[in-house]
Amino acid sequence: MLQTEPKTCLMRIPVFILLVSGLMSPAWSAEAAGKVSDKGIEFFESKIRPVLIKHCYECHAADSKSIRGGLLLDTRAGLLKGGDSGPALEPGKPAESMLLESLRFESFEMPPSGKLSPEIIADFETWIKMGAPDPRDGESKIVKQSIDIEAGKQFWAFRPITDHPVPTVTDADWNETDIDRLVRARQEQQKLKPSATASRTTLVRRLYYDLTGLPPTPAQIDRYLKDPSPAATEKLVDELLASPHFGERWGRYWLDIARYSQSTGGGRSLLYDSAWRYRNYVIDSFNADKPYDQFITEQIAGDLLEAKDYQQQREHLVATAFLLLGPTNYEQQDKEQLRMDVIDEQIQTVGRAFLSMTLGCARCHDHKFDPVPASDYYALAGIFRSTKMLTPGNVSGWTKRPLPLPTPEKMKYDAYHQTLASLDSQIKSKQGELKLLRENLNTITLDDSSATLIGDWKESTFYKDYIGKGYIHDQHTAKGKKLVKFSPRKLKSGRYDVQLAYNSAESRASRVPITIKTPKGEQTVYLNQRLQPTDGAFASVGEFEFSGTKADEIIVSNEGTDGYVIVDAIRFISAPVIAADKNQQQAAVSEYKQTLLKIKETKHQLTALKKEMEQHKKAAPPAVPEIMAVDEQDEPGDFHVLIRGDVHHPGKQVPRGFITVAQTSKAPTIPADASGRRELARWITDPQNPLTARVYVNRLWHHLFGSGLVRTVDNFGFRGEKPSHPELLDHLALKLIENGWSTKAMIREIVLSKTYQLSSRSTAEQRELDPDNRLLSHQNHRRLDAEAIRDTILFMSGTLDLSQHDQTIRPDTKSEYGYQFHNQFRSVYVPVFRNRLHELLAIFDFPDPNLSVGRRNTSTLSTQALYLMNNPFVIEQAQHTAERLLEKYPDDESARIDALFRMSLGRLPSTVEKNNTASFLNQTNPQDSTTELERWTACCQTIIACIDFRYIK
Repeated sequence: MLQTEPKTCLMRIPVFILLVSGLMSPAWSAEAAGKVSDKGIEFFESKIRPVLIKHCYECHAADSKSIRGGLLLDTRAGLLKGGDSGPALEPGKPAESMLLESLRFESFEMPPSGKLSPEIIADFETWIKMGAPDPRDGESKIVKQSIDIEAGKQFWAFRPITDHPVPTVTDADWNETDIDRLVRARQEQQKLKPSATASRTTLVRRLYYDLTGLPPTPAQIDRYLKDPSPAATEKLVDELLASPHFGERWGRYWLDIARYSQSTGGGRSLLYDSAWRYRNYVIDSFNADKPYDQFITEQIAGDLLEAKDYQQQREHLVATAFLLLGPTNYEQQDKEQLRMDVIDEQIQTVGRAFLSMTLGCARCHDHKFDPVPASDYYALAGIFRSTKMLTPGNVSGWTKRPLPLPTPEKMKYDAYHQTLASLDSQIKSKQGELKLLRENLNTITLDDSSATLIGDWKESTFYKDYIGKGYIHDQHTAKGKKLVKFSPRKLKSGRYDVQLAYNSAESRASRVPITIKTPKGEQTVYLNQRLQPTDGAFASVGEFEFSGTKADEIIVSNEGTDGYVIVDAIRFISAPVIAADKNQQQAAVSEYKQTLLKIKETKHQLTALKKEMEQHKKAAPPAVPEIMAVDEQDEPGDFHVLIRGDVHHPGKQVPRGFITVAQTSKAPTIPADASGRRELARWITDPQNPLTARVYVNRLWHHLFGSGLVRTVDNFGFRGEKPSHPELLDHLALKLIENGWSTKAMIREIVLSKTYQLSSRSTAEQRELDPDNRLLSHQNHRRLDAEAIRDTILFMSGTLDLSQHDQTIRPDTKSEYGYQFHNQFRSVYVPVFRNRLHELLAIFDFPDPNLSVGRRNTSTLSTQALYLMNNPFVIEQAQHTAERLLEKYPDDESARIDALFRMSLGRLPSTVEKNNTASFLNQTNPQDSTTELERWTACCQTIIACIDFRYIK
């Protein structure tokens, strides 16, 4: 029920909202276990310990040659005790922690070798705020520990999945499904009686939200309630599983795990412009019920798979964006460090997503808790180092590949580029011929930019095909006062044909004086620039003998000219020297003229080819989009164990491979010429792998019950929790594999069980015997996630856009900073940035896109209630909802109230709720000037802010 009573119906709208907004956390909400410590330890292992080892242990560890300042940093006790200057840190209080002051160079300056990067210092500040979680205990010395793999295999998570016998139960109502028998058997052992089955009204709302993330409409509720057949629930479940909204709901869960974001984070935070393709690939995969083993394989090694057509090839390539979507500072200048950081993030994500293992903890040393040696970590690192994922540059980038095309389009595209390549080759060939011919003529060209200018000459690029950067003209002014002097310093002595480059037009000068000065004297010739140059660019002014000394000079003047004087460049072409032998002279002249003719002919051919290329480019097919995708390295190979995780200190080389403790059968052999990603995917999806199927069915269970059979859904290691129902977990894992790794079949089996369909009302006995509801005697109250809250608000107002979308970042967006979210489509399509999230999503515990997250935090904060009470978005949507109700039921307030409750809460109001609502809407106050629309807007907003709106019973 809404948290209102008849006596507390208030006279003012804001107070009425406060009454029902539900600021207190309900006692019955599902609790998460071990979350803070697990994340804290993982943060320490990945961000803090490596820095301490690299920069601090040399002087501040028990085995240091000389311990400086009496300070030991190799244990938590040493940190808290501090050294000669006092404690090194105060957990939870960065401002009072001397360690942070020293890193900032505010008190001491540590490390003495130089200040650490701002990112590392920020990590230490975050760690201290978290309470400085640190698993290191005992004496202040580093103890070498060996890992016993065989002993590790005895841990429940690494044992083979077993087909346990399904027990019989005495309660006849619980004998319909294996799930129910396995659950009820545990309850009977504890003499625990389960709750009754939920009402059909409650169940229909639960199913719609769990399977599609959207509320049922009143019509959909009525259709289910009016269906008397025993298969009514089964039919509804099948209908919801077939809905396109199923993939949007369950795909979003996977995007949490895939740390999906459309920006890189770190540094200047670049935009992943094609990340949306991966998002839609995930949604489509869940809608198509893609087998989970295939789903895994495509994301790890899709680029290596055979495809039946271009569409499947697209899917395979887009899927590999999973490996590239992580938070990366591409501005990192230590490129080897950048490469290893990306690989580390990939190993952590693959380990967490598919195996629920914290593999990143084995980067600097053997895993401190789980039986994972550092050699296993670097066996995986060799696989990812053999994968192309980065592009070079001062600011690096991520690998991209062209989007596969349909066969007809690909043929056109290939034909176009083949012709383009042919033309380009011909042009380069002709350019080579021209260069060789000019070299044979001993040609030297001087651009106007190398000349000495006297007077005011105007630079221009108006007419194209100029030489160099442009040309100059005299502006048709100051005649006789402007000169352009060329001094051919590199010219060897000899006879040269002098040519001037210009562009012709009627406005040009018809008699431009050009003076050639040599030690033998000077000679002035005149050039008509209204005539087109002989070869299109240069016109000859005659042949002259030059000395190859400083005395050689060419002067272009504007004296006595009747138009614009143009000077672009001057060219000297070696000409035959006048010989004593007439026949020899004639042969030289003939060869010279033939060379000039060949130059002219080659230039015409070159011009024709360039024009053909320009015309060809005008008919270019549309550009092929590039997508985020990985590729194989040219030379794959094994990698070294890095001493203390330092990329610049390699140790022994280890062969590429997998996690030893989780190998229950012979692992695939990695070919020497392959990265090993295909084999990694094969090992992960092997039915004999003890982790993969267990992890996945546990994730499905978690989303349907609010808590997994293993509550630490992201950690199946020694620091994670053990399963509440190990036999049930194995039963579901085997069922998943038997059903072809079908997600929909597994979800269908779970939601059709009596266990899922129980009421969330608990008894005093249940709360006493099983306070955390681990034995599943009733369903858990679960808060809607952020996306469902936003989508429902828009759904009520009638403004929700239910269509699928592609790129939703505005085309003009250059950065995530300051981005404004203005759209009405489903929340799964709202852009996700690492440094900026949609306000409502952020307030209601949207996961950190920097991390792979299988279990979201569920907080109850005053900011959430304040947002629902005051935010313009909520008020605007409440008004749209009120307008819809007033339009549909203009004269029937009772029907209007019923409709509001049904569209928002999925049920009719109780008598008390209806009376309170009617009383509020019809209150009379001489000073109250609110309109009917305003009162109804406030009423709708109150419903949005109430507890029942935000929770699934």
